[in-house]
Amino acid sequence: MPAPPDPFGKFFADRGPHLAAMIAYFALLSFIPLLFLSVSLLGLAGRPDESSYLVTELERAFPGSSVSSIVDTVDEIRRHAATLGILGAATLVWASLSLFSALESAFNIVYGQPNRSFLRGKLLAVGLMLLSLVMLFVGLLIGSFGFDLLKRYAGGFAQNSYGAYSLSVAFSLAAVLVFLLAVYYFLTNVEHSFLDVVPGAVVVAIVLEASFQALPLYVRYSSNVVTLKAFGAPALLLVWLYVMANVIVFGAEINWWRSTQRQRELAETSGLA
Repeated sequence: MPAPPDPFGKFFADRGPHLAAMIAYFALLSFIPLLFLSVSLLGLAGRPDESSYLVTELERAFPGSSVSSIVDTVDEIRRHAATLGILGAATLVWASLSLFSALESAFNIVYGQPNRSFLRGKLLAVGLMLLSLVMLFVGLLIGSFGFDLLKRYAGGFAQNSYGAYSLSVAFSLAAVLVFLLAVYYFLTNVEHSFLDVVPGAVVVAIVLEASFQALPLYVRYSSNVVTLKAFGAPALLLVWLYVMANVIVFGAEINWWRSTQRQRELAETSGLA
């Protein structure tokens, strides 16, 4: 059995940058409806503090000006929720599924597998979206209560700037890792175990979290790019999403490579036996 190509080579063979562009485009379309659903659910649950914390974390992970303009749009939609109607709300929910559909298509191209049927794919996307919202809600509650407990019992560490920063990074890293594990495992149309998606998820989570820390540099240097300045905050966010999408697709390539390597080793072992 021939050795599989390395992840970098297969990434470009699969036209990884094109797949990343598709994911980034649909991620931008999904950003407003997903944020609207998240903030609305937190508002219904009477957790306005968590809504503010969510926006703060988004501004830390994405260009602040982009998130601010999107939050303003979400607030405008919420103020006119009564006139939005059932059809408008359904349209928002449908638009929020496009990110998961794009991720499914990209991962299946990496593995050389067809997509699931339209209805099954959309039902899976709905399930992942609901799971993501529940995880977000629970995570924000845990983060809020955990921070209060730390301030009470370890006040010096939690109130220290380095301690607060470390907690924020740890929480963000855990949230990104759980999201990646879920999408790699459920969206890829292959029979695999949970451990098969761990390598790519861990590598991508670390790289993405490191990129979040480098965001101020991106914002600073992108302010000198005339094209991005002309198109404003959405273009800034789209480029940032494109960079992250490339990393996510490459994580799928790592999972594919590791799975293929394992199959090759098993085949060689069986041949020797």
